[in-house]
Amino acid sequence: MKPYYEHAGITIFHGDCREILPGLRASVVIADPPYNVGKDYGQHNDSMPVDEYRNWLGEILVLCREASDDGVIFFPGTRNLLDMKPVVIGANLRPVATLGWHKKEFAGDKWTVGPAMCWEPIIWASKSQKPFYNKTFGTGGRDFLVVNSTHGNPFAADHPCPKPMPVMRWLVSLFAPNEATVIDPCAGTGTTLKAAKDLGRSAIGIEIEEKYCEIAAKRLSQEVFQFTSG
Repeated sequence: MKPYYEHAGITIFHGDCREILPGLRASVVIADPPYNVGKDYGQHNDSMPVDEYRNWLGEILVLCREASDDGVIFFPGTRNLLDMKPVVIGANLRPVATLGWHKKEFAGDKWTVGPAMCWEPIIWASKSQKPFYNKTFGTGGRDFLVVNSTHGNPFAADHPCPKPMPVMRWLVSLFAPNEATVIDPCAGTGTTLKAAKDLGRSAIGIEIEEKYCEIAAKRLSQEVFQFTSG
């Protein structure tokens, strides 16, 4: 398949990740799939029956496992966290740990079925008994990241669930070896791809909605030029 975008170690494919993943290979997969909570993702149905959604996600995790040399790190969504263990095990992955990130500015303003959820879980799974991670000193080496603010994210108007850049830089730094390749099968507006690029990793993104491919490609095309006085 011809890439939608390809430059400086970053590639974007436009299409269904279930069709494209079998032809790819990378060190690690970092994924933020839709959570089946009724958001508008264009080509993707985010309101499936529960069993259908779990089967869909399980199929993607199987393909992620096969495409990855080691780890599969993904956001399950707060609503789905307690249902994820059988899905992960069913994909022949070993649950390693649950990480999380905290939206510091949120307190009691996002009620669903109980106290307001002010953090989001991240599942680290692997097909290895000794999964790779970068031993990092300081707060970046912990299993929980505090993000001071998510207000003002320029991509929030374009995508239902854009992740803050600090979160994706943290995950790439933790789980992608230096000079590794990262796969993001649900690339959205390209935050993971941009984080990988900034950190000196190659990355492959797959996105089913073309308007998100376009946003990601434009975002990744922006170069910082160094000017010297002469």
